[in-house]
Amino acid sequence: MKRRDDFLISPREKAIKAIKAGKKEEALKHLNDVYEQCHVLHDGYCNSMSLFQGILAMVKGVKWFKTFTRARIFEAYRPKFERWKAMSPEQRVEEICNMQRGHYSEFHVEEDDERFIVAITGCNAGGRLIRDGIAKKQNALTKKAYPWSFNRPGFPYYCVHAYFFNELWTDLGIKAEIQWGKQYDDEGNQIEEPCKYVIYK
Repeated sequence: MKRRDDFLISPREKAIKAIKAGKKEEALKHLNDVYEQCHVLHDGYCNSMSLFQGILAMVKGVKWFKTFTRARIFEAYRPKFERWKAMSPEQRVEEICNMQRGHYSEFHVEEDDERFIVAITGCNAGGRLIRDGIAKKQNALTKKAYPWSFNRPGFPYYCVHAYFFNELWTDLGIKAEIQWGKQYDDEGNQIEEPCKYVIYK
């Protein structure tokens, strides 16, 4: 049997080879292949996390889910946000933008004398779960309004981390907050209700 190592060459390696050979269009095609392959993996991961969280809340109950999620966020993200304490507001904004680019989200940044606002107008994680009806089909939306669902019923369990990010930032003395926005109506149409990351100067 013949071994086919040509299938092992990644789009990244192909792009580098094309760049070195001066083949601009071919390189751009391979870079787009990298982008789309990661996009599919990202969406599958978010869908799975949403399903997992919806099942946890249903089986264990919402009080257990709240306690579990808070502990998970504080343990997993404390080291990351500890590093934020040494960053400038601009560096924190760049971190948020990198995260949203990793989510394939639509967003823009605004600035005034007191703060930066990263406005997420089309989140490709929790927002997409609402837009495409995925969270609803998975039974992964809250039935009632809770403080940790930003006092909103029909809140995606996937997005609960945003509330606990706010708690963790307060605990660490970081002047930032997330203001949750639905972004899409029940028919999946985009609305003027972005999620906002507010980074104070």
